[in-house]
Amino acid sequence: MPRTIVATDRHRSEQIAPGVFLEEFYPGGKDGPNAVVLSDYPGGQVWSETVMLGDESSSFIAAIPDIRLPANQIWPLHWHDCWVGILIVEGTCLIGDWWMKPGDVLITQESLEYGPLLIGPTGCRMFEIFAKLHLQSGGYAKEYHDHPTLQGGSMAFNFTERKGVNTRNDGNQCLPLVGIEGFTKGSLVPGSLWDLGSGGDPERSVLKVERLAPGERIAPHSRKDWYAVVVFEGSLEVAGRTLGRDQFLRIAPDSAVPEITAGADGALVLELARTAVATDRVPAQQNVAEGIA
Repeated sequence: MPRTIVATDRHRSEQIAPGVFLEEFYPGGKDGPNAVVLSDYPGGQVWSETVMLGDESSSFIAAIPDIRLPANQIWPLHWHDCWVGILIVEGTCLIGDWWMKPGDVLITQESLEYGPLLIGPTGCRMFEIFAKLHLQSGGYAKEYHDHPTLQGGSMAFNFTERKGVNTRNDGNQCLPLVGIEGFTKGSLVPGSLWDLGSGGDPERSVLKVERLAPGERIAPHSRKDWYAVVVFEGSLEVAGRTLGRDQFLRIAPDSAVPEITAGADGALVLELARTAVATDRVPAQQNVAEGIA
């Protein structure tokens, strides 16, 4: 069995309108399905699944890996060659010198080495959101080639020399985040918005947090690119279905989304847009006028 078990099927996926999918993350919380993360695996068992925004016609895929990690596991300093958004969903994790708790968010620019990741004493569930999935592999410095956590993986890790600004980590095991350019701290607060890419890049992915009041309605609409809406608190009603925590909508470009209504307790949602154009809702009436629907 590899160190990281990767789910190959969706736990739930239902098309509720053309191009509009209601899906659900696997149960089990930070312990993973059937508590698999608690298994007696040397160095710790990891479980993950990935939500992908894009298809074979897309120039790239934006992705939300949902990762369940065992207590006290250590992942050494490393980097990814795309922008990354890390969100702690359950449990805790020390990244660099920041003890991250549920709702904390860390944004990193591409190719910047960060870490280590020290998983908290009860484990951790995190979203490690990649703006461009094909560039996520990144690398580890050569000194980590025999690190215990990096043995027995489901994929080959890239061990290479540090370059550029990452050479500041030579001889160190930890990069403090305070005052370091290229890292942004945040939290799951309504109104928060983070670009996963340069501000003027139309292909940048965008993360957005929104709070809907009880009974608040979002009129039928579409968007020009792939995006996902993940429910963290409360509930949403759409097309006769109710979405609660760990459920989400995954929506293709120009798909007609039915009216969405927040439940009795409102809803806190996280949106990921594959590109910046998918942050704008196009009203259904405008779609009809333009011949989209």
